[in-house]
Amino acid sequence: MMIKPSHRWLAGLLCLAALTLSGCASSPSRTNQPRSTRRDKTAKGAGIGAAAGAVLGAVIGEGKADKILAGAALGAGIGAGVGGYMDRQEEKLAHIPGTSVERASDDVLLVHFQSDVLFDIDSALLKEGARGALDEASQVFLEYPKTAIVVQGHTDSTGTEPHNMDLSERRAKAVASYLIGRGIDAARITSVGYGEGNPIESNDTVQGRSSNRRVDLLLKAKAR
Repeated sequence: MMIKPSHRWLAGLLCLAALTLSGCASSPSRTNQPRSTRRDKTAKGAGIGAAAGAVLGAVIGEGKADKILAGAALGAGIGAGVGGYMDRQEEKLAHIPGTSVERASDDVLLVHFQSDVLFDIDSALLKEGARGALDEASQVFLEYPKTAIVVQGHTDSTGTEPHNMDLSERRAKAVASYLIGRGIDAARITSVGYGEGNPIESNDTVQGRSSNRRVDLLLKAKAR
């Protein structure tokens, strides 16, 4: 049957609604089982690896760092030497056990902490052994005070989405609070939880879920 031009918009709208409903299938009845999220499927289809997923996290959190840098707390920018300023931090942070550091751009670093190192599964209470790594990171942050810090919490897809969002927020706040307790100016640090929304590996495997349970610290400085 031919669709009249005046009704094409309605047909398109109905088509879009059908696609949306098919993409929002109900979650399994056992909420303690991992679910394949939309981001999982997107990552698989696009071949997004861990590094690309981490950079995505940096892009998401960068706006929050910009808000910190726009305030008066950090004073003037670093100038033309911003790249070297970040290089020196990267080198020192990379030597901390249990961390890895990625250079997202000339003025942005992403420090990765596996949540299994910082927290027990389904807990937002910092492990005793995690404090050493955070203490070392704090010393670097104190040495380079012109860097904004965004603590980003992520989870795997086990459990419900609301639970995962809450858990990621509490974990990020726990790390931020610890750093502030070690002398980091509260005006240069903020925390945010992303729940299960930004996996860097598939949630279909034990290793993938372990990688997705993570806390990242985004560090950014401004040139001027």
